[in-house]
Amino acid sequence: MQIKNSRAWAPNSLTGYGYAILATLTAFFVRYELHPLMQAQLPVLFFIFSTTIIAYRLGWKPAAISSGLGIALAYFFFIPPFNSFDLPSTSDLVNLIVYVILFVTIIFLIERLQRERYQAILIARVSDSRMQIMSKLSLKKRNL
Repeated sequence: MQIKNSRAWAPNSLTGYGYAILATLTAFFVRYELHPLMQAQLPVLFFIFSTTIIAYRLGWKPAAISSGLGIALAYFFFIPPFNSFDLPSTSDLVNLIVYVILFVTIIFLIERLQRERYQAILIARVSDSRMQIMSKLSLKKRNL
């Protein structure tokens, strides 16, 4: 059975984008408070967590906003030289590319899984409604 609206699993509202920005800012403030301990270690770790939760709950569009904002904040505040967009070495550029690939992969996989889950739910609902219709028709036929 083909289900064409499996994309509709995520709520489509502006509040999702607000939650994405709020989750990213929360991840930023947690990472910022831990910055004296962590320094340049794992600059996007908390942003990955927030983006994963946003992708799972709200879909790929708010998650893309969250990941873009998270990478920009991590790059500016937590990758040396701190508080600048300068690239001191090519390894930092490679790390940045790896982080972008990681975010895209996480968002893509969660979106695919959510669409499949939603499609299974829709198929179960259609199957259940068809079973109820067949049951009603069978009862009518017996009563005649």
